[in-house]
Amino acid sequence: MSQLPLPETNAALAVLMREQLGVGGRDTLAVKLRRAPGTLPRALRKEARYLVQMEQLWQNPKLRRQIDMAHVDRAQTQLRKFLNAIDPRDRRIGRIIGILGPLMLNILILFAIFVTWLVMSGRV
Repeated sequence: MSQLPLPETNAALAVLMREQLGVGGRDTLAVKLRRAPGTLPRALRKEARYLVQMEQLWQNPKLRRQIDMAHVDRAQTQLRKFLNAIDPRDRRIGRIIGILGPLMLNILILFAIFVTWLVMSGRV
């Protein structure tokens, strides 16, 4: 069983998502899932949605007893393990390479066309 109440652990996971994935918005798990739906694998998105649903049940003391804390702990552990394995620097470098790669290819093609034109027109 987790040491902290469910809303606090979900908020900690939301902060971790902000740090590791760069997802903006308020520090609640529901907002983070809505702002960046494709950043988590499908199975982890399902577990994160489960955590959001259980957080809503947590608000009602009578319904709180229906929460399967073993499943909640397992979901939180899986999500935390995935988020801790992410390297924000590597994601940033990958994004920059993804932008610069096609741009450099286009510049290279234009340069090759220009050199071919110079050769064909007899200027080189």
